[in-house]
Amino acid sequence: MSAWAEPAGRLQVEVRLQDGVIRTVDTRLQRPLAQLSRLLVGQTAEAALARIPLLFALCAAAQQVAALRALERAAGWPAVPEVEQGRTQLSELELIRESLLRLVQDWHLPLPLERLKALVALCRRGAALLQPLTVFRASPLPADPQLEETLAELAAAWADLALPTPADWLGPRLSRWREVALGGPLPAVFDPAALSALLAQLRAGDARAEIAGAPRIAGPAAIAGMQATAAAQIEQHVGALLRRAAQAVDSLQQPPLPPAVAGLDAGEGVGLAQTARGALLCRVQVENGLIGAWQLLAPTDWNFHADGPLRRQLCGVRVAEEDAGALLRDLILALDPCVAFEVNIAHA
Repeated sequence: MSAWAEPAGRLQVEVRLQDGVIRTVDTRLQRPLAQLSRLLVGQTAEAALARIPLLFALCAAAQQVAALRALERAAGWPAVPEVEQGRTQLSELELIRESLLRLVQDWHLPLPLERLKALVALCRRGAALLQPLTVFRASPLPADPQLEETLAELAAAWADLALPTPADWLGPRLSRWREVALGGPLPAVFDPAALSALLAQLRAGDARAEIAGAPRIAGPAAIAGMQATAAAQIEQHVGALLRRAAQAVDSLQQPPLPPAVAGLDAGEGVGLAQTARGALLCRVQVENGLIGAWQLLAPTDWNFHADGPLRRQLCGVRVAEEDAGALLRDLILALDPCVAFEVNIAHA
């Protein structure tokens, strides 16, 4: 189980192994989104935003940013570019911090503890300075030399890391998977350009992580692409996570604006924010100043779809029975769920 898993939900992976071959993979993701939605429906925007950090242990800043963007668009009040860029900086700082912690904890990134602490401290300091932007209809922040200095220190500290390539530090751990050939193909990559089709589903009450009935992948899983062996797949996933964190450091100086969402109904808002696992989407419907609907799709929903990467890559794979559990755990960690997970293997 990942040490960074959020307690509000659970992922169960059931595998049937016969004659050294994985025959079936059943992925069941249980997340209490309906219960969370009930805690926010009927609230004002301000009250809902105050609750969101209490409901999400992971990606709390990204959750706030996505909700703010959705709620402000529903209210017909688009934030000015300076506010949106500051919010992007906030979610990117969280992405850097969470990526580093998982890389060190789950994948033993050879980063000295003192350097890790310094990088995490800089991320937290920058996030604290940007917190005034997490209120509804926030005003731009005045020029802040302390924030500029913090971001510059973070960029300099990152540039000074000189980290090895994933192949160098992961080699011994992944050597047992270099002969394990994977299947395929992977689902298509989640593209914000397909939001119009996804919105039609959400309006109809269909909150499945699908577009036109087909699953998608997001985040480092999408960057990694399809690899021939389990070792190469895991190496690519971990490398993509590290590269995405490096991109986030670079983007702090010129943060991009969120993509525009066209075709919204009156009182409807959609917000996107980036997490270490990929894009987080929040959709709200506001009626008479109160939230009438609140829907969330996180990267875990996409990447652990029942017909997602695990089933497609593992069905038909030959693996020694004594290695199957460890292989499953490494592949799941590489896809990086935001909930606790459990693997059960049935030997036919």
